[in-house]
Amino acid sequence: MLRRLVYLVMAGTLVLAAATVILRYFSDILPLASTEPQSVWRFETAFLLTAAQWIALSVVALAVIAIIVLLLKPAGDRSP
Repeated sequence: MLRRLVYLVMAGTLVLAAATVILRYFSDILPLASTEPQSVWRFETAFLLTAAQWIALSVVALAVIAIIVLLLKPAGDRSP
């Protein structure tokens, strides 16, 4: 169980890093209240990548909390 959680943290961190690097390309997206025209597909892609970032971050955070809880449990209570 612990090994799977570590793999989940590693994969989630990789997804988070990849989304962050790709999102750097879309850094010139303007706020919705802006009067300047902007590409709709760039705005939607930036929104989806930002959502993926937040989801990956929450998955990593929950997995890290689960790892900490598993490590703090007494050794006799752990299941294989």
